[in-house]
Amino acid sequence: MPRYGKIVVIKRNGTDGIVFPLTSTSCLFGRKTECDIRMRLPWVSNEHCKIEINENKEAVLTNLSTVNPTQLNGVCFEQPVPLKHGDILTIIDRSFRFEYPLPSTPKKRHSRSPEDETLQQVAGVELLHKQTSGSKSLGAS
Repeated sequence: MPRYGKIVVIKRNGTDGIVFPLTSTSCLFGRKTECDIRMRLPWVSNEHCKIEINENKEAVLTNLSTVNPTQLNGVCFEQPVPLKHGDILTIIDRSFRFEYPLPSTPKKRHSRSPEDETLQQVAGVELLHKQTSGSKSLGAS
């Protein structure tokens, strides 16, 4: 299942709460039972706002409530807004942080370049030279 990011509940004391992985291209916030993130507050609209993942894998926040608009980083907005990593969306008095997934870094395979090979050969020759000259000086004494 693809992960498009995650939504972190910010508790009233400012600490992180429940984390909702964003595994679908749409996430609906609201009071209805069909909502992905359900908020049982009377001031929350049935469908309050939604996050959608577009064809470029960018998360876009859309406000669906005219009575109590969703805020993004403390500001109300009218048109859909692309989300950035760490953006805070607030519905009434509840806040959530959006986070894109960490880029997956493939495990590095150690492959030797010709330059590495040459450096190892030079180091080997120097080591061999030291060992050979060291044994000569030991034999001479």
